[in-house]
Amino acid sequence: MRKISPLKRYERPAYPTIDEIGLADLSRAPVRWARLRSVVASLGTVALTMRAFAQDAAPAAPTTVAPRPKNVKDKPAVAQKAVATDVCPLLPVAVAGEGRGGFGCVAVNPPVMLSECEALEIIEREFAKRGIALRDCPEIDGVELPSKPGKRRPVMLDFGNEKGDVFVEFVSTADIGLWKKPDKRRFFSSFSVYDVREAATNAVAALTKRTTGKPVTVGVLYDPIAYLPKDWDGKWEARQAAGRALAEKQLKAQLEGLFAHLAKQGKLPAKK
Repeated sequence: MRKISPLKRYERPAYPTIDEIGLADLSRAPVRWARLRSVVASLGTVALTMRAFAQDAAPAAPTTVAPRPKNVKDKPAVAQKAVATDVCPLLPVAVAGEGRGGFGCVAVNPPVMLSECEALEIIEREFAKRGIALRDCPEIDGVELPSKPGKRRPVMLDFGNEKGDVFVEFVSTADIGLWKKPDKRRFFSSFSVYDVREAATNAVAALTKRTTGKPVTVGVLYDPIAYLPKDWDGKWEARQAAGRALAEKQLKAQLEGLFAHLAKQGKLPAKK
């Protein structure tokens, strides 16, 4: 038969004791309260409420105002300089292209996609026509990628001007993984669907949220993913050429929208 003997030492309970409930600063609650968050939150509410009642019941202490020194002028308030990113809005789908398409067993009418090299050459050439030289792969700080929420860090964009106040990002089919929102679903399919415009929309939203660093203007462009009519009559090579010409036309329309925006901002050189 077991012998019952008194405890020599009592362990501190996980719940708050009567003395600990009266802590002036509940943010310094004991570590063992960590698994009782709801209790701590409730106690904090009760403690703050009781404290407020006590302060209301107490007589107000007399307030004294220090005498204002003579010949002292108020310093003018220094206005905080707002630092933000001006992002050119995307043009309507009808002008800029749907930017959505697929390849594989379900693609009855396959689209024509621009390679990233082709698109960047077009962008660089059109900027050069307007007197703006672009440099490759500049970094912009304070941006949180949709695919990596909670991590603000320098992000490498496609182009930037020499002055460093204009950036250009072209979202290709290869860039979707960078700008798409996290998707926990995992599945395998025999066809691929690309929504480049959605990724470009996410890029616009992410860049607009930038509030630190040098003020800049950013233009987000994307692969239009051109479709020809299903009843288009012609050989495959001719179809590819016609689709590429349509995609280039839609990309140039996006650029015209960006140039008009830059002109409003005073960042587009006057035509000679």
